Amino acid sequence: MKPEFYLVLQEDDLSDELANTVFEAGFDDSSLEMRRNHAAILVNDREGELTQLVREALGQARKGGLCVSHVEMESEVFA
Repeated sequence: MKPEFYLVLQEDDLSDELANTVFEAGFDDSSLEMRRNHAAILVNDREGELTQLVREALGQARKGGLCVSHVEMESEVFA
């Protein structure tokens, strides 16, 4: 199973400029979407341990000039 998390950005709009910045920062394996009135990068196609993947993604975002507000994860439901 691949870990899934969101990098929630400070931006509150999905502009073409933001989409280009996200792509140029190396998130071409991720999705850009709105999450609770903020732009968010859904990271769900990377192999590895969750903590390390989050650290790498935060560094990647900073290096690419993106302002991350916080990280969110969906809660797992087991039946």
